[in-house]
Amino acid sequence: MSEQLEKIKQSIEKINNKDFGVFFFTIDTKGNPTAGVATIYEHAKKLRELGYNAQILHDKNDYKLREDAEGMGIAEWLGEEYASLPHVSIESQQLQVGPSDFVIIPEAFASIMKQTANFPCKRIVFLQSYEYIFEMLEIGEGWEQFNIRDVITTNENLKNYVNSTFRGLTTDIIPIGIPEYFNSNDLKPKIPTVSMVSRDKRELLKIVKIFYQKYPHYRFVTFRDMSGLPREMFAKELQKSFMSVWIDELASFGTFPLESMKCDTPVVGKIPRMVPEWMGTVDEVGNLNLNDNGVWTSNLNSIPDIVATMVGLYLEDSLPENVINGMEEWKNKYNTEDFEKTLSEVYDNIFKRRVVELTTTLEQLEQKELVENK
Repeated sequence: MSEQLEKIKQSIEKINNKDFGVFFFTIDTKGNPTAGVATIYEHAKKLRELGYNAQILHDKNDYKLREDAEGMGIAEWLGEEYASLPHVSIESQQLQVGPSDFVIIPEAFASIMKQTANFPCKRIVFLQSYEYIFEMLEIGEGWEQFNIRDVITTNENLKNYVNSTFRGLTTDIIPIGIPEYFNSNDLKPKIPTVSMVSRDKRELLKIVKIFYQKYPHYRFVTFRDMSGLPREMFAKELQKSFMSVWIDELASFGTFPLESMKCDTPVVGKIPRMVPEWMGTVDEVGNLNLNDNGVWTSNLNSIPDIVATMVGLYLEDSLPENVINGMEEWKNKYNTEDFEKTLSEVYDNIFKRRVVELTTTLEQLEQKELVENK
């Protein structure tokens, strides 16, 4: 038997025995909390709990795991249990992969897809944002040219989008699971603070300035930019707030409104270009049908006025019943239990598909050897 055949047989055996690596590539956020990176870490952590050798793969050796003079690391904003996961850098040249291993690459990093095109491992795109798919691709390039035909994503909208953009993909969905520390267990009265999240911080500042200019009698209302907070502190601040504001025109899903709902904090939001499945649906003729789980608007300039209206309703203890009921309906739909169950099933299927691929390759090579040895 040739060395190549023996290597494939060993790879199949390794996958069946969970003796292989799953490497999740991620950027160094330099201590800046991001939902996308948190999701990647969550996948790696859960796979390790299931007995798989999942590791975080990053570019440079100086990847920021812990706090320094310049600010937080993974340990501070996400948690020590995440910082303690195995990490390996490309720069260290210690990454060794074979046919039994898997490298998971975020959609934005076409450069990594190109660099690993000749790797013997299975490579999969982790798609969380449609906005960055073509960021590093040349005109006419597609993932299939780098021999990548498998995708993991977080929702049906992204699956439909990517499958309509690239041909021949196998796309699996693992929905987001909102951590349990986002909850409404704290029965203390809400305070007149508006928690705010936006991709463009200038938009937040503009809303605050307009609000105070038009409604000076509401100067007691405070606004809190939630960026840069450790995740559990983020949840506690959201629990205290009587309202939240979300602006992310380029969002493909958006976890902040769901986190807000879980904290019983009504959210006012700008409708993004890709309407999240939890926000509503677009029918065949383009009509938008919004859910009542928040106050949604297509007009960014109307948000200061909507916030003022909500302040008035809050003071009268008469927040819209349809919004409260809508939040209650949706706040537990993206839970950690369903996330973990689906994650286990999807990765199990991915690993089984790889075994089928390698088995097919093995059979083809064996047949070729038989013909050549006749």
